Amino acid sequence: MTDLVTLEARLQADANAILDRNLSSRRYVVFDIEYAYDREGQYRADRHATNSGGITNTEKFVVKWPFHRIACISAMTLLTSPTGVAAEAFETWSKPEMTEAEIVQAFAGFVERSGNAVPTTWGGEYKDLPAILAVAMREGFALPSSLANGPWRHNRMDLCDLLRGRAKPVHLNEYAHAQVLPAKILAPWELGEASEKGRWVALREHCECDVTMTAMLLVRWLLTTGAVQGDRLALDRQIADAVAEARPYRPRLMEAIEGFTSPTLAVAA
Repeated sequence: MTDLVTLEARLQADANAILDRNLSSRRYVVFDIEYAYDREGQYRADRHATNSGGITNTEKFVVKWPFHRIACISAMTLLTSPTGVAAEAFETWSKPEMTEAEIVQAFAGFVERSGNAVPTTWGGEYKDLPAILAVAMREGFALPSSLANGPWRHNRMDLCDLLRGRAKPVHLNEYAHAQVLPAKILAPWELGEASEKGRWVALREHCECDVTMTAMLLVRWLLTTGAVQGDRLALDRQIADAVAEARPYRPRLMEAIEGFTSPTLAVAA
């Protein structure tokens, strides 16, 4: 009888431990998007925006975000708990193998399979989420609620808004430099050129580097809030190692995260 009571107590303790871990763990989908530019679409829209005298706006020609066509999405599923973090998946979808609609649908499926994961971006509420929604509306397919609903539903996270408080927004590259994290691979003016010239590998590497930086910033914030415990450098390394193991064939990405990966992985690269 005593053995049964002891066994029951142990099983209950194990069940409580699993429950506590599930309640305190959380999953995030960290993602980034790169674009090609529909200049013809913007020209058509501008021609319809002439005034009654037939004179167009004399401002400099700008391709506005509704005409930024999604060319690449990269995403990482990150499981966090008080004891640490784990990168569960790292995927990239892009042209020329996939159309814009196929890229968004593949990403939407990734988010759906991630369960209650929180979509997490840097500045994504300003263009990435509106762009995803625009594609789904234009092509006529459903999105997970965490992507389709507005930011007021609190089911996704924009780290730019969260970390800046009431300060002015800054680019991911600027904040990452201030945190001594890997820098972006391509300069802003190189991104448009890469998509227009079909340099898809360069675009993918850049997108994956942005996801790596954003994931590191997310974990640093979670460490600051106490939601994750551990050594900051070790947590940075966990993310960098996961990326290096998933993308050893990306030389510029490996170069960007050099110094954050484990020595063995750095040597192997």
